[in-house]
Amino acid sequence: MLKRNGPKKLKSIVESYALKCIKNRISRNEIRLILNWKNIVGTEIAECTKPKKISYAQNINSGVLHLVVINGSKALEIQHMVSLMIEKITIFFGYKAVYGIKIKQESIDYFTI
Repeated sequence: MLKRNGPKKLKSIVESYALKCIKNRISRNEIRLILNWKNIVGTEIAECTKPKKISYAQNINSGVLHLVVINGSKALEIQHMVSLMIEKITIFFGYKAVYGIKIKQESIDYFTI
């Protein structure tokens, strides 16, 4: 007999579909980080930042997060919050998936996509 757990959340369906479809291009951690960015770091930081990619070194499960920031003043604020953001990412994944963050300032056009 089949058990019914009720309806699934749309977020979990989209996440699992994205993980299957884009499996070869970017890592599973990057997809989860991008989809859950607002929940991980909070709305204040998420409004002015977007994760771009995670660069991994050979034979290491931890990487450097490349983060895009709207303007220079926000970049300075974010620079002071790097250790807090790494801690929040570690809590989300359950292990140290990111050991460093590189901040890059880009235009607002990136955020409209």
